[in-house]
Amino acid sequence: MPDIWARVWHAVTTFHAEQWAVLAAWATFIVAVVASIAALRQVREARRLREEQAQPYVIAYTEHSAASPHLIDLVVRNFGTTLARDVRLTSDPILKRTAGQGKTEDVWVFDKLPVLVPGQEWRTFWDSGLERSNTELPDRYEVVVTCKDSHGKRLAPLTAILDWTPYKGRRWVEVFGIHHAAKSLRGIEKEIKGWRESIHGGLGVYVHDGDARQEARRQELARARERLTELTRRAAPTPAAADQDAPDQPSDD
Repeated sequence: MPDIWARVWHAVTTFHAEQWAVLAAWATFIVAVVASIAALRQVREARRLREEQAQPYVIAYTEHSAASPHLIDLVVRNFGTTLARDVRLTSDPILKRTAGQGKTEDVWVFDKLPVLVPGQEWRTFWDSGLERSNTELPDRYEVVVTCKDSHGKRLAPLTAILDWTPYKGRRWVEVFGIHHAAKSLRGIEKEIKGWRESIHGGLGVYVHDGDARQEARRQELARARERLTELTRRAAPTPAAADQDAPDQPSDD
């Protein structure tokens, strides 16, 4: 080992200027090649990131409905920054939901969505967690979404595992929102529609003074009591009439 270092040291110390120039040129070339390779990799990585950021990102997932937390929707949404074309969805096993009376049915999904712009979603009702918990329907579904980018290039499929297990045994505090307000307004509208004076429609409004109405009511009750008293008095027999109607008593003579 010392002999090797000695020979290297001897070769270095005996180099001529021309040899040093050649060695420096080769070193510069090697450094330039390494730098070029590193720069090329960075350019490719930056290009890949730009392409990923500029492409659609369409995925399927589940979300509870705004109507009620136990109603679960199937949602297909484009989270990317560009539009998606030719969106297709497949599931294994086939998506199913309860249909009442112990029956089940397939969940209808589209064959193809021509376009799904950024932020746009397709949504459909999947099932009710309360009804589904009493069935033998599978919990786990593997849903695959495929699409093309805005240039028509087919993108890699995105797979999502949709599992009903997290929805079992949930508890929540019900919050009344816009849906409940709209439902109440529909009930009020239905009630008001029945307040009609004729078959041709129209709503009558009566305005009254509360104090005057109560006073009139008291006077009406007083008059009714007076009439009742008068009728009772008239119906009662007088003392003279009672004496005339009494039978004759036999005398002692």
